Amino acid sequence: MKRNRLSSPMSSPTILPTDLIIEILSWLPVKFLVRFTSVSKLWKSLIFDPSFTKLHLQRSPKNTHVLFTLHESINDVDTWVVAPYSLRDLLEHPSSTVSEDEYLRFNNNTYYVVGSTKGLVCLMDDNSQQDGSREIWFQFWNPTLRLSSEKSPTLIVKPNARLSADVHCGFGYDKSSDTFKVVAVFWNSTTQKMDGRVHCMGNNCWRKTLACPDIPTLLGTLIGQFVNGSLNWLALNNLNCHQYKWENVTIKQLVIFSLDLRKETCKYISLPDGFVEVPEDEPTLVVLRGCLCLYYDHMKTHFVLWEMREFGVQESWIRLVNVSYVHLQFNNFAPDDVLPVCLSENGDLLLMANKVKVDVIKYNSSDDKVEYIQLPNNQIWYADEHMQSLVLPSPGPHKGLFF
Repeated sequence: MKRNRLSSPMSSPTILPTDLIIEILSWLPVKFLVRFTSVSKLWKSLIFDPSFTKLHLQRSPKNTHVLFTLHESINDVDTWVVAPYSLRDLLEHPSSTVSEDEYLRFNNNTYYVVGSTKGLVCLMDDNSQQDGSREIWFQFWNPTLRLSSEKSPTLIVKPNARLSADVHCGFGYDKSSDTFKVVAVFWNSTTQKMDGRVHCMGNNCWRKTLACPDIPTLLGTLIGQFVNGSLNWLALNNLNCHQYKWENVTIKQLVIFSLDLRKETCKYISLPDGFVEVPEDEPTLVVLRGCLCLYYDHMKTHFVLWEMREFGVQESWIRLVNVSYVHLQFNNFAPDDVLPVCLSENGDLLLMANKVKVDVIKYNSSDDKVEYIQLPNNQIWYADEHMQSLVLPSPGPHKGLFF
């Protein structure tokens, strides 16, 4: 009698059906699954099968980690480190370390994280040309698998006499086509208007398919926030040019420009009704516990954070935090140096970083308590929600850390 080669990964008197093996493995953490790929060729093929990857994603907890961009100075050389931290450890055991296997360390200050979606991290790099134009490309990285993609096709952005070649970027996932997408929005010097391009991970081109007749003026923060299938930037509506002075902006002009990755169409989302006056510095969007949030400095005295509980529903905005800098013991600093890092599931605990003073605090809004904490590296410059997954970066061949 022939033995079914898919029924047992090893020569063993105990034979488990493949379906049962898949069912058991699909509930395990990624790190265990990576180790189990060495059990047999069958287990490796099962674990990296695209259908198993999707099943495991469905069953995995979301937003379990925070991806930090950290600054280090080693022998007077500036170094940037991108590393995932467990959200639970950050809130409960902040001094715990991260395995250097999951680090990405580089000296190039043009590289930065565009976003993290379903365990994949998108990174951008560029090369400035003598004529002022920029060559931009992206790479995709899975920190848990320690695998990265080849570089994406290059996108060339040309400036004109009045505007620099700044590019607003975003990274997200289109569920309908099972596609990871990068969006780049920039000033087109030929058409003299804002323009957009889309790159699908694994493809060899950039597409001009955005169905947005008139992209508005986007504010200074270049990275779009991915929520509910859409990329989101703060923008100025009904502005007749793409240059602005912040002191001349009115509250009625401020909106959220939201780009649907499935339809590749855009819409506007209103800011909270309680956001009634233009702050002295530009506000910022961030994603915390899977929700779109708005934070800003109020009158140089308070840090304010709003959360949109239900994406796209104006009435779902709720003010989570309104706390004074004196209470936070943040003194002699620029308000835009304050960064909300992560939020507990119940919304009570907020981790905040002061990039200049290299302070990290835990603020409990339920009892108004402030606690200074010490991380292995307190020099946090950016933070992105992250999860562990088996998603392979594309295109291959895959390789390890590439800096």
